[in-house]
Order: sequence, then structure tokens, then C-alpha cells
Amino acid sequence: MAEKKSKYNVGGEAVIEGVMMRSPHFYAVAVRRADKSITVESGNVNSASDKHAFWKWPFLRGLLGMYESMKLGFKSLTISANLMEEDILKEEAKKKKIRVKDLKPRNEALETSASFAFAIVLALGLFILLPYGINRLIAKRFHELNTNRYYFNIGMVVFKFIIFFLYVWGISFFNDVKRLFQYHGAEHKSIYAFEAGKKLVYNNIKPYSTKHPRCGTAFIIITVLISLILFVIFLPAQLKWWQRILCEIPLLLPIVGLSYELLKLSDKYSDNPFMKIFIAPGLAFQGLTTRQPDKEQLEVAVKSLEKVVALENAFIKKQAPKGKAKKK
Repeated sequence: MAEKKSKYNVGGEAVIEGVMMRSPHFYAVAVRRADKSITVESGNVNSASDKHAFWKWPFLRGLLGMYESMKLGFKSLTISANLMEEDILKEEAKKKKIRVKDLKPRNEALETSASFAFAIVLALGLFILLPYGINRLIAKRFHELNTNRYYFNIGMVVFKFIIFFLYVWGISFFNDVKRLFQYHGAEHKSIYAFEAGKKLVYNNIKPYSTKHPRCGTAFIIITVLISLILFVIFLPAQLKWWQRILCEIPLLLPIVGLSYELLKLSDKYSDNPFMKIFIAPGLAFQGLTTRQPDKEQLEVAVKSLEKVVALENAFIKKQAPKGKAKKK
């Protein structure tokens, strides 16, 4: 008998030696430990859209979705990092023949703040200042770049994409990143099987693709296209570097909002020939950000998915209206 297809979407992301899955109301993080066991931590999403209906409106839902995805993603990475750190400390304590609590404690708040600050500085440097600098260097040879908003903004977007591509390609050679990309592939394969209503076992999941149209990588490609249009409309070529930063940051709001709506449409009409062309670059780019997972990595993804689906189904069952009382 065929399984029933899901009535709700599940998304996720790869974390350190694991996978985070999210349903509309819950999340679960599954991590492979040093002793080969799998630890699963879960909790409520507590989306603002459940409390305020206006966050479900088109455009606004994209802004909220991006914020909540980043927040949950950072939280999930922290969970996985802490579990890995716990294993490392246990091994270190074992070698030194002392208790784990006798080791020097980490300042997690300071490390988290420093990581967040570094990420912001790196993003500004790589994706605004560096493309801006390259454009200005080229403008010394082709002076029209300094005055033509079309050429300058096309250059900005093209260089942003090239830098992003080279960055992802470069880090893909690190072993830890390769494993992260394998878990990314495991996430996609498991979600495909879930969406098809298949039983979540290895033989059912293995044939599916590692590339998924709702992936964050596809979203990034869409934002590149939207940003090109908005930059040409709103940003003149004569802006100084600090003015460019101050102008681009507010434009992230409409870029994210519009990109989210296009991503939803591309998923809804994925069988449409035009949409297949539209989503092709995003799927192609996932050739870099995903790898074929092994059986153990798929097992971790399934543990995370099964947990979040169980929580969501229990929630739906609890919220379902009770049958009407029989008339006397």
C-alpha cells in the first residue's frame, strides 16, 4: 500500500556531523557522536507567524523566514559544536586521567559573539567591499564604469557571484566541509523520500537526488538575480564604499522578500518547463554544496527527520477538532 504524502513541508540544514530538520512548529538536531551513537535534541520553533497573522502575508513571510532560519541555523550549529566539544573534552580528560569538569571551561558567550561579529565583517568584506574594489580598479581602464549604473551594478553582482562560487569551491576541499556537504546531501535525500510518502529506510532514500529546489543554495541564486534588478534601479555608480554599504543593507529586505516568493513559486510549479529553466542554476550550484552521503550519514538525517515528523504529527493530532457529539 502506498504511503500518504505529507501535508506540510520539512526543511533543514547540515550541521557539524549531523543534520537539523524543521517542520512548521518543531526542530530536531541529530548528531553522530565519537562513540558512533546518535544524539537527538529537539524543541519548539515558536514562529512569530503563529502569534501574528500578518507575518504570513506575501513578502513579509520571506523576511520572517530568513530571520528565523538564520536564528535556528545558528542555534543548531551551536548544539552540534557543543556536542563535538563534549566528545573532545572527554577524550582529553581520558588522556590526562582527570575529570572533564576539571578542564578549563570555555567562554561560550564570548566565542558566540566573536563568531557572529567575524561573520558579519567577512560578509561585508567579501560581498560588498571586494566587488566594489574590483569594479573601481577596472574603472581605471574603462572609465564609463564610474558613471554608468548599469555597467557598475552588473559588475558588482557578477563579482559577488564569482567570489561566492570561488569561496564555496575553495572550502569544499577541506575534509570537514566535505563531510558537511555529505550531510547536506543526506538532508535532501531524506526530505525527498518524506515528501514522496516513502518509508524512511536506506533503500527507499538512496535513489533520490542530493539536489532540492527549496534548498538555501537555490535561494541564494535567486537573490543574485533579484539584487541585480534592484541595484540597477536604486544604486548609482558614483557611491563611495561606505555609501554602498549603507544602501545595500536596507535593500536586503525587498531582495529577501521577493526571492522567497519566487522560491515558493518555483517549488509549487516545479514541473512547469519555464520554472525548470529558472531553477536550473540553483540546482546546478548544489553540485558544489552537496555530496553523496554514506549509509551512516543518511541514518543521522533520518533520526532527525523522524523526530521532527513525530512531534509535528502529534501536534496536528492534538489540534484537530474533536468529532461532534452524537445527537440524542
